[in-house]
Amino acid sequence: MCFDASSSALSFRILGLGGLRVLRSKSKRWFKKALVRSNILRAASRLSSPTAVILSYHSIVEDTQTTDHILGISRDRASFEAHMQTLAQNFSPVTVEDVAQFAKSGRQLPPHAVAVTFDDGFADNYEVALPILSRYGIPATFYIMVDAVENGMLPWYCRLRFAFNTTKKPEWSDAERNRTYGLASPEQRKAALTAAWEIGARLTGAVQQEFIGRVEKALEIEPGFASAHVPHGFMLDWEQVRGLKKAGHTIGAHTLSHPNVAQVSASEARSEIAGSKKRLEQEIGEPIEHFSYPHPALNPQWSQQTLEITRDAGFKSAALTTCGPVRKGDEPLALKRIYTPADLNQFTWNLQCTFLGRSV
Repeated sequence: MCFDASSSALSFRILGLGGLRVLRSKSKRWFKKALVRSNILRAASRLSSPTAVILSYHSIVEDTQTTDHILGISRDRASFEAHMQTLAQNFSPVTVEDVAQFAKSGRQLPPHAVAVTFDDGFADNYEVALPILSRYGIPATFYIMVDAVENGMLPWYCRLRFAFNTTKKPEWSDAERNRTYGLASPEQRKAALTAAWEIGARLTGAVQQEFIGRVEKALEIEPGFASAHVPHGFMLDWEQVRGLKKAGHTIGAHTLSHPNVAQVSASEARSEIAGSKKRLEQEIGEPIEHFSYPHPALNPQWSQQTLEITRDAGFKSAALTTCGPVRKGDEPLALKRIYTPADLNQFTWNLQCTFLGRSV
């Protein structure tokens, strides 16, 4: 269908600017969906240089509303299963080890090679995601935040999210920056939470926990209140971690306490990176060769210094949250990954565009 100038003007008067934006948005979604189904992008990617893609997940639950107040990055089980079915039918699932060797030495990969990864170590990785991965024969890598698994505790960034989402206090004072944030609206709460995350990202271990405790106290959140409002066993335990390994998956390290290791001292970064590797090896009984950078807040998430620390610790690969494909010759200790939206068409679109070398 085509329109002349008069019909376009009439459309504008009838729909208004907002209506036209809705039409453009719908047209864009339709166009993406048509391209995905036509396999044009898939065919075009065969003409580009060999590429692999690493997918990034965190938590898989039945209903994301149950974790939104405390995590906010879960995917629902049905969406994840649709993703895995699509991978099994239309792509080539591989391991992070395969991708690292491809980047380092050009080891040949099958066309449209995709690796699946999970960060942090949530219990639903074992309870919900594992049966789906097994059903479709897809290998995955699980990067474990050691302190949370060791102590069965909520990650500090989850405690902060819960505190700012549930507090009745009208404001929060950031003593670190001498600034006060109002908490009357969702936007204000988000700004305050972001500021708190940025502080926590620069801290490790006990000092980090002390800061979270101070924030909870200031917001009148009782100690342990957040943990009492999440499903029992929110984090993996060691037996479940070993169960993932026994099922044929890869266990990787994700630091001890989840700071941004590019924003802490060299000694702290070394302790977090090498320390998590050592503790995991004690529990798993095998070498831990793959690492994932936490990115709770702030940029950058890695540096030349952290790259050398991961190399010295003996890791073969390190995954980022930076979006993009992996190509032959890329640094194995700085592998890009991509975001995984719940919508299947958008998920497939992201994959196909990344194989064409476009970051989505």
